[in-house]
Amino acid sequence: MAQVLESNGTVRREEGGAVPNLYYFAAWADSGCLLGCDHHHRTVISAANCISEAGGYVVAVEEGKYRALNQGEEELFRLAYYGVNATARRFVEFKPVTGLKPSLN
Repeated sequence: MAQVLESNGTVRREEGGAVPNLYYFAAWADSGCLLGCDHHHRTVISAANCISEAGGYVVAVEEGKYRALNQGEEELFRLAYYGVNATARRFVEFKPVTGLKPSLN
């Protein structure tokens, strides 16, 4: 699928449909190669749902260049992929159980 940068900043597919300046795709690595889905997802959650391999991730493509997810996008990825809000999870306080006697068995 060849992509050509147009003068107005969009990328065109061979089929002729315009690709937005910002989109996401599901990505994973295999044998040292970056692989990913052929879709141009409009949302991080949509791209996360397209991950088919263990260890998959979502990559942003902005103006035809790969970039890492920003903090807000990363939060959406974790919510979609792991089902947790990373910010809330980060501040969970550990409370040890008291009143239990150690056992040797």
